[in-house]
Amino acid sequence: MKKLLLITFSLFATLPMWAQFQVSGKVTDAGGEALIGANVSLQSDPGKGTITDFDGNYTIDVPGENVTLVVSYTGYQPKTVAVEGRNEIDIVLSSGIELNELVVTALGVSRQKKSLTYSAQNVGAEELSQARSANMVNSLSGKVAGLSITPSGAGVGAGSKVLLRGNRSISGSSQPLYVVDGVVLNGGIGNLSPDDIQEMTVLKGANAAALYGSRASNGAIIVTTKSGAGASNGVTTTANLTFQGSDPIHLLKTQAEYAQGSEGNYAPAATTSWGPRMTGQQVEHWSNDPEYLQETYGGSTYALTPQPNNIKDLFQTGYEMAANLSTTIKNDNSSTFLSYTYTDARGIIPQNNLSRHNLNARFKAELVDNLELDAKVNYIRQDFSDIQAQGENFDNPLRYLYKLPPNIRTQDIEHFEFINADGQNTQHYWLPQFNGGGNPYWTINNVKNPNLSERVIGMVSLKYNLTDNLSILGRSALDRGSNFGDYSRYNDTYTTGKFGSYSKNFNYSYEWNNDVLLNFNTKLTSDISLDLNFGGNNRRAKYDALTGGGDNFQIANLFSLANTNDPRPGEGYSLKEVQSVYAFAEVGFFDGLFLDITARNDWSSTLPADNRSYFYPSFGLTAVLSDLTTMPSFIDFLKIRGSWAEVGNDTDPYELARTASINFGTIQLSSTLPAKNLKPETTRSIEFGLASRMFNNNVRLDLTYYKSNTFDQLFRTPVPPASGATSIFQNGADIQNKGIEAVIGFSPVTTGEFTWDINFNFAKNVSKVLEIAEGFDKLNLGGSFMRDYELRAGEPFGTVVSRGFQRDEQNRIIVDVNGLPKITPGKTVPVSNYNPDWLGGVRNSFTYKDFNFSFLIDMRQGGTTISFTEAIMAADGVLEYTTQGREGGIVFGQDIFSDEEVVTEDGTANTISVDPEDYYNHVGGRNTPVGEAFVRDASNVRLREMILGYSFPGNRINLSLVGRNLFFLSNKADYFDPEIMAGTSNSAEGREAFAPPTVRTFGLSLRINL
Repeated sequence: MKKLLLITFSLFATLPMWAQFQVSGKVTDAGGEALIGANVSLQSDPGKGTITDFDGNYTIDVPGENVTLVVSYTGYQPKTVAVEGRNEIDIVLSSGIELNELVVTALGVSRQKKSLTYSAQNVGAEELSQARSANMVNSLSGKVAGLSITPSGAGVGAGSKVLLRGNRSISGSSQPLYVVDGVVLNGGIGNLSPDDIQEMTVLKGANAAALYGSRASNGAIIVTTKSGAGASNGVTTTANLTFQGSDPIHLLKTQAEYAQGSEGNYAPAATTSWGPRMTGQQVEHWSNDPEYLQETYGGSTYALTPQPNNIKDLFQTGYEMAANLSTTIKNDNSSTFLSYTYTDARGIIPQNNLSRHNLNARFKAELVDNLELDAKVNYIRQDFSDIQAQGENFDNPLRYLYKLPPNIRTQDIEHFEFINADGQNTQHYWLPQFNGGGNPYWTINNVKNPNLSERVIGMVSLKYNLTDNLSILGRSALDRGSNFGDYSRYNDTYTTGKFGSYSKNFNYSYEWNNDVLLNFNTKLTSDISLDLNFGGNNRRAKYDALTGGGDNFQIANLFSLANTNDPRPGEGYSLKEVQSVYAFAEVGFFDGLFLDITARNDWSSTLPADNRSYFYPSFGLTAVLSDLTTMPSFIDFLKIRGSWAEVGNDTDPYELARTASINFGTIQLSSTLPAKNLKPETTRSIEFGLASRMFNNNVRLDLTYYKSNTFDQLFRTPVPPASGATSIFQNGADIQNKGIEAVIGFSPVTTGEFTWDINFNFAKNVSKVLEIAEGFDKLNLGGSFMRDYELRAGEPFGTVVSRGFQRDEQNRIIVDVNGLPKITPGKTVPVSNYNPDWLGGVRNSFTYKDFNFSFLIDMRQGGTTISFTEAIMAADGVLEYTTQGREGGIVFGQDIFSDEEVVTEDGTANTISVDPEDYYNHVGGRNTPVGEAFVRDASNVRLREMILGYSFPGNRINLSLVGRNLFFLSNKADYFDPEIMAGTSNSAEGREAFAPPTVRTFGLSLRINL
């Protein structure tokens, strides 16, 4: 009996050890986004587990309180978590790369990343939606190896130039192709809502995007939007709100010591700041408004005192606010995703505002057995109150702001207009009708460029599974956009609209793609797989525009075309069609060796009949060595790959004949002669790579080497005037880009509650113009007062030439008898090239319990640029360094340019002192500035992004502090941000001109799963 009682007691005592223990919680990413379908299993028994539902929730029965869970999800680092008696455990996964990760590639086909024969890099949706930018592509900065983004200076929501592996096209675009849900876009993705994006894949170079045809030589950015697929049945709703304040980072260093004037004397009408030192002395006020003078100062004089903030005072604190509401409706046979995003943004320059509406709907369903429907429509309405003029444009208010003499008081210049004695609205400025001057507040308030754009992206596809191995897909997609804008200048706008001007424009464009794709995939044997595809595409692109404009108002400031003395209508039109057939296949051997072959033929309406058809193939081979042979225990994954591709390209419509235009009833022939036998442009590229995962995926490495040559390019070259034209359109040139890319990741700490991930990307691209055309060793692609943008055979793409210092045979700068450097007679001296030596980015990500923290450092090393702003401000005596020597002179080669050896015309060392006003007027100014005097290094390192987040218990609410462009760690350009350019064209590179300050944003991001 005692033995029985003892046994019974022992059994009951050990029951808690055998009893089931239930654990539940939620799995999210670092940004608090629920991860749907994440695997949660036991480390001791991987076969026992569960997956998370649509809200990221899971429940799992475990055999005890001290077991360990393993959590994994495609595209994220797996994580082990000790239960330690807890019933509720919320788990945050960090971004990473799973060995069997699926990525979306060309034509929307999903493939295992390990089988790819080319470079492709993913960007997580949370990386786009938290510390967001009004232009979504700016959120990619520093996150993708080989990707360069340079924003323009047109204010909030402005366009940006995106490059993958350098410039390659002379007259066309070097920017990548954008594809959303299989829809080849007619424009970019800057105005899409990041809240609608499921994933983004960057396909680099022609090897990755060969199947997209003519425009794919620059690579492609593939976006997949949310569809509700994979969600649990029912209705779920998510709300997102992000608010960020915008603050300018002022880099200009101006002087606040000397007043307007010249030669040390005050002059109230002077536009330069070479006047006397300001000590509070009484001087004549500059105002041309007598009533204002009397009301404000009680007379015509005022005290001359420094106004160190008169430039900064114009800028305001801006903001960017985005609110999103999305709903998913899911049942066994269909899923619907509905989303609305409202974006409201105010720029740091007054009147520069943006309002945007994004409405998105996507529906996927199995209509009947084996027949699948996928349909979507995305409507985008974007309203700019005033698009900021940029660069040297006379309607750019910063052109006038940056020149303000330091004695000009903000309260005076803010009074930008008044009614004169004749009853006319008049600009308040000290030198009326000065060519190149004006009141910046007048320009902001009385020169307007509002714009309203609407865009519709639609797609419908049907896929029918003929058998388990054979399917056919038909798809039709449209990207249609329209723009309506006007441009108005009030009477008395200096330089551009003395008697007022007004114009209106309307244009619309579309790209319509229809394609079909037949897919066959099977296992030929137990070790050989085949995925074979045949398809065709028809693409039509149309553009239509109607414009009207006129000058000289009959009734002042009545903005109507009928009110102008000389209204001028204009029309524009183009139509293009490309027909294509293609095939691609992947053959797999032993699930570790993969052969890729693609072939495509295009027929373009823009090429001559004899050359209208052009064929281009590609092939690649990947070997996953870790699946083919036994590796050392520390290597989890190792693959090598190589590929070769050729991509053709056509040109714009109407280049086959000499076109004509009608102006005021007169027919005028184009100044460009057509080529007789145009050929398609061709890009040929090779690529080799290695990828490895080591030490339980805690060390990750991807290396790529590439080389591409773009030849038979289509561009214009000058011809003798006797030909009756200025240029001829022809084939020629060979632009080479080669380089290396590295993506390296470490996970130094992966404990149950704390993780630390480091991800580093590095890219070095070397471009070279191998040849241009017969008889040409250089080609001018555009210029301005200060510089020309040229291609020169044997040099990198985009050499900036300007006036420079004359040098002797020993490369010493020569000064004249007055001590001023002698200047070359024309823009012939190569002074800068914007191409960087390398680009890099480092992201550190930390998670601790319910907290997450990450920051991104973005680096650019090398490249140079010239500053037109600096040339103007130096000549005007506004910059801080122009105060040196005002009361004693400066010696060129000693006080300035001390790193140069400077000699007089007889070869002796220069010791001649010059007045700084004479020197800076000699090398600076608007009309003939010396670019060599204003070259700046474009190297910089900045804290691009920072996020600190917290997931509240239950993980239905996530709150984050977010920031972008918080500060520079280093900036060798010193006086400006070398990243901001005056436009997105190739020729905008390597030149800064009256750019706005860098905008620092900081705020809150809130996500609520309802």
